[in-house]
Amino acid sequence: MTIEHLTAGSLIELARAARTVPVTSDDRIEFGRALILQGYAPAPAARMSAVEILDNDGALQMLARHRIRFSSQVRQ
Repeated sequence: MTIEHLTAGSLIELARAARTVPVTSDDRIEFGRALILQGYAPAPAARMSAVEILDNDGALQMLARHRIRFSSQVRQ
């Protein structure tokens, strides 16, 4: 699918077809960095990224998917 063919309906289908991927501690660290960049104070960002955000959180899953995709491209 190309960006020219991206519609609301196609995004819904992609989201429905998505399966959760394993989240690593590195993903959570990167998530904490992102929270700080969004303006969160370090202590709440650390708490949220370490224990409050569940593995099925959309943003955390996106980070994990990018890590998996990048690591598979590096191995090729």
